Formats: sequence, structure tokens, C-alpha cells
Amino acid sequence: MTSTIITLLVIIALLAFVFFKSKAKGKQDRRRFHKDGRRKTFKDFQKEKIDNDPNGVYGEAVLAHSVAEICEQDKRKYILIKNLFIPSHGGVTEIDSLLLHQTGIYVLESKNISGEITGALEDERWHQRMNARTEHTFHNPIQQNQGHIRALQHFLKENYARRNLNVDEIPIYSIIVFSDRCVLKHIPGKGGNWLICHMFQLAEKLGTLLGARKNFFDEKQLEDFYWKLEPCMHPSEKVKASHKAYVQNRGRF
Repeated sequence: MTSTIITLLVIIALLAFVFFKSKAKGKQDRRRFHKDGRRKTFKDFQKEKIDNDPNGVYGEAVLAHSVAEICEQDKRKYILIKNLFIPSHGGVTEIDSLLLHQTGIYVLESKNISGEITGALEDERWHQRMNARTEHTFHNPIQQNQGHIRALQHFLKENYARRNLNVDEIPIYSIIVFSDRCVLKHIPGKGGNWLICHMFQLAEKLGTLLGARKNFFDEKQLEDFYWKLEPCMHPSEKVKASHKAYVQNRGRF
């Protein structure tokens, strides 16, 4: 009698194991295919990650990876820094990606958003139209990134020890990169030291910009800049929390 009960329990356990394993496999298979039966590609999985990335962390990682690939093709010396917290007006401002390149400094701002985007150069707020009833606003990214650049210039002036290089003469470029999921409508495309593009345009735009520029820095100067900025790469949890609260209150994407 006891052996029969044990045998039944073993059978039940095996059936339960097979059932839950099949269910898990079914869920996994569904994640690999579209609703119409087509198998998902790597780009599909990338898009899903970005779509489910409200804080833009994955979008910023994709941006940094793309910039690194472009610079590798350019062949010149570069240093790429992500999430740089620069002192500004008693607080900090965060630069998504900073490219130190022999041709200059490139400050990149990632906008991982969807919808129809409109805005003018002089507007303080730009508009994100999701549908006929849903619209949001966000800080003009051109002005926002210029604020990052001013903070960076001030920091370098205060901390740069080498006196044979005038910080004001350093070529600094602002690049705002929007997600491919959005439509850019009635917005300025580029200015003297800034440009706006979709992620799929970044390789061409940045590659062309780098290719057209002569070297401004030598390798030693780039390394000097890196070590001056190194403390800004490791903010305290208190600083990060304070900055996050500031961003949320301001309604920045």
C-alpha cells in the first residue's frame, strides 16, 4: 500500500514537472515569434527592449555602442564616457554620453521616445504627440544640451591644469539622437555646432562630421581630460537621487 502511494506521488510529480516545463517552453516560444507566426529577429528584440525602457537606459547603451563603432572605423584616438555628472549651479547635470575625440569633444543626448515631435529652436518646451488625445512636452533638447556644454566648459576651466590650451578654443559639438520610433516634424536639423538626427542616421552624420575635422588634440591631451573628468563618473547615491528627483520634477525625458 505504501509503495503504491509513493509510486502515485512520483507519477504526479513527474506529470507536474512536464506540465510546467511545457507551459514555460510555450511562453518562451511565444516570446520568440510575432502574433502572425513570424520569427522575431535580433532587431525585433532590440526594439522590445527600447519600448520597455522608460528611463532610456537601454537606449543610451545602444547610442554608446553605435558611437564606439563609428570611432573604431575612424581609426583615431577617442575616449567614450557614459553617464557623466557635471557640477552645475550648486547641483549636477548629467551628460548621457561624452565623446573625447582627437577632433574635439562631442556631447550626446539620447531621446528614447516615440510619437510625433515638434519644436522650434527658440521654444523652451517641445511637444510629443502620441495620438489625437495624448500630448506631452519636454525641455528643448538643443537648449538642454547647450546647458550641459556650458557646465562642462566651466568645469574644465576650473579644473584643467594645463595652461597651454585655452578651454574656450576647444571645439565642442552637441548631438541629439532621437529614437527611430518617433517622427521628427517641423524641427531644426542642425546649426553651427549642433545637429539632431535619428538613431539610424547617427553612423552617417557622426562619421561625416569626424571625417571632415582635423585633429585638435593629441593623445596625451585626451588622457588629461579623461582624468580631470574621472571623479564625475562616480557620483554618490545621494547625488544621483537628488538629480533624479530634479529631473522628475522638471518633466524631462
